[in-house]
Amino acid sequence: MKSKTKAVVKKIIGARGVKVIAYARNYLLLLTNFIKDFRLFLRHSTVFNQNGLNKKECQIILDYHAVEKGLLFKKTKPRFAKQRILNLHSNLDSILIKNNVCRSQIRVAYQVMCEYYELHQHLGVDISDYYALPIYQNYKNILGDAYTDRFKGAISYHFDDFYSAVTSEFSIFSKSRKSVREYTGELVSTSLIEKAITLALNTPSVCNRQACKVYLLEDKDRVQKLLTIQGGLTGYTKNINQVLLLTVDRNYFYTVGERNQFYIDGGMFLMNMLYALHYYKIANCPANWGKLTQEEKQLDGIVNIPESEKIICIVPIGIAKEEFRVTLSQRRDLKEVLIKI
Repeated sequence: MKSKTKAVVKKIIGARGVKVIAYARNYLLLLTNFIKDFRLFLRHSTVFNQNGLNKKECQIILDYHAVEKGLLFKKTKPRFAKQRILNLHSNLDSILIKNNVCRSQIRVAYQVMCEYYELHQHLGVDISDYYALPIYQNYKNILGDAYTDRFKGAISYHFDDFYSAVTSEFSIFSKSRKSVREYTGELVSTSLIEKAITLALNTPSVCNRQACKVYLLEDKDRVQKLLTIQGGLTGYTKNINQVLLLTVDRNYFYTVGERNQFYIDGGMFLMNMLYALHYYKIANCPANWGKLTQEEKQLDGIVNIPESEKIICIVPIGIAKEEFRVTLSQRRDLKEVLIKI
């Protein structure tokens, strides 16, 4: 019946008219779905309000992980991340947060805060103007049995130990991959990079469309400018001489329902690529590219990619130093993730 109706309509308005109607319909679908997406992000993201447990936990993770990254430096700058510590004080003092110390990310935040205080005690540096002893003691009391002075937010590795699991079974291999920020400055050979990307090509994609592309940037001046725009690797950019840019081409998505599919395909490819880089002992650190269009405009003349392509992530790569540190980056407890319904 539907096919007969379509045939009649096509005969009346012609093929061009059918295309115009289909275009208008898809335009309206995209607009209405965009508005729905907009409303959901407006309502539930932490951009416009920070109320509720999940939103507070989000802010806590952002701050404690920044402190973790500061702990990576062997010559730690005293009183680093002061504003992050003040932010954490504010959130960790919340009754809602104290009552949920059993949650992995809240628990580790208190642990990182204790390590921060103890580090400055060891250094003999006074931080009482923004982190007093009673606050530290309170955090220890909140942690209870979970407190230990052996906790470390930054873990030290030797090169050979770090890569010892790359040929192990997957459960061990997967746990061994960490973001590495300390490079020798030596370039990774093109042939080794090609092997890693070839391995990443095993990534599944919607209807096998394989819309991802990987750009290799090796010009030091442009690499530096790109990292400055990204902004998350301050203190480590000196020895970063190669960056991979992962993009997904919007040309390969054909329904309004797929308007966000390129993020899914790109995310899957990214994880596969990170595993492949680790397998070939190429140090890497995925750097968030949650940028505004104004910031992406700054890429003109640095990285020229087609308008149809969306940057998913930039990944600095290199050869890891003989000794280096990585952040603990505590994983969530299984019970927080696996939910039976």
